Amino acid sequence: MEGTYLTDSVPGTGGRLRARPEDFRVEEIPLAPPGGDGEHLHLWVEKRGVPTIEALRALCGALGVRETEAGYAGLKDSNAVTRQWFSFQTKIREIPGAVLGLEKNGIRVLEAARSRTRVRRGALAGNRFEILVRDVGPDAEKRAQEILDCLAARGLPNAFGDQRFGVHGHTARVGFALVKGDWRGVLDALLGSGRFTFTRNDADERLLEAARRYEAGEFRGARELYPPSWEAERRALARLEQGASPRQAASSIPARERVLYGGAFQACLFNLCLARRLEAHAHAEIWMGDVIFHHETGMTRRAGAPEKEARALERFEVSPAGPLVGRKLVEARGEAGKLERSVLESLGVGGPGILNGLEGLKLYGSRRPYRVRMKEESLRPEKEGLRLFFTLPPGAYASEVLRELTKNEPPVGAVTRIGGER
Repeated sequence: MEGTYLTDSVPGTGGRLRARPEDFRVEEIPLAPPGGDGEHLHLWVEKRGVPTIEALRALCGALGVRETEAGYAGLKDSNAVTRQWFSFQTKIREIPGAVLGLEKNGIRVLEAARSRTRVRRGALAGNRFEILVRDVGPDAEKRAQEILDCLAARGLPNAFGDQRFGVHGHTARVGFALVKGDWRGVLDALLGSGRFTFTRNDADERLLEAARRYEAGEFRGARELYPPSWEAERRALARLEQGASPRQAASSIPARERVLYGGAFQACLFNLCLARRLEAHAHAEIWMGDVIFHHETGMTRRAGAPEKEARALERFEVSPAGPLVGRKLVEARGEAGKLERSVLESLGVGGPGILNGLEGLKLYGSRRPYRVRMKEESLRPEKEGLRLFFTLPPGAYASEVLRELTKNEPPVGAVTRIGGER
């Protein structure tokens, strides 16, 4: 298995994560509070053990609002206690009982306000985390502090966390098939038993049985094993029941999920490029030909001579940026471009077909920094283990802090997500 941690020289703390949802808490830091008036109802929601999309759909149902008229800033962990804003285009002034009744399902409304604008993806200042790592090993506090100090000084590797790739780690494979137009491949990756390749725990027996029934052509029986919240799977199987072609069945998957699958494919390729930079000890170095990211403005540009960027790099004003593949991607050149092309070629990814497929999902390509800055990081020893506190910018994953800290998971990029181990 290839790959390296940024903090390879420091042993991990070990320990257990997410023994209970309360062990992992995350709270959105909004860009600004709701304006106080307007056609959009904003709800500040605490959810316990509920995925963001599932919570959104439950709230839409309770409010009688179409999903297309709802918004959220970011996907939050499901096995956690999280707080985030949702918005709904509705004239409702009083929170109906159906919404309050969702508390028994782990969805609790803490605050309501109105605004002229909806909550849009990525429109947040960051996320604040509080995480308990239980049953850590000897000298855990000392090791943890050394690791946190390194991450704060050099920048957290900005990998997409495992939750970006779905419960069974299969969403990038679905996305790869989608952008290729391999409709049978979409269905097999979404519904077949092959998706359990990446599952670390024992697969849910109901879902495994559903996969077996799909592969046997028993589409109705497979559909009935999925809970209502698994809309993509249920829609595709319902269309197959009706005799639809693989393309028609794949096209019935909700647009929101199709975009998420395509984004997971992009994320997988980014992680592999980041892994190569970590192996070269260069996630925080600017190479000739790099595209760099300005942290304050979010803008990107091609780097000049690396020595001319050194001061801004040291002050964390800029960082090298990796590819989110798409037609409008600003290509890296020189050594940086060579690395990126080698990653794509090793997976057989390239050509206009892939770009057309991504464009069809309105994924046009962009750049993501290879590192991000942690803030407010601290730790506190407790009887149960270590409690961590830190904030991260939008789009960064706390799981990558925990990957480096505990070293329970393999280094980033060790598994491709679209074809097994590297």
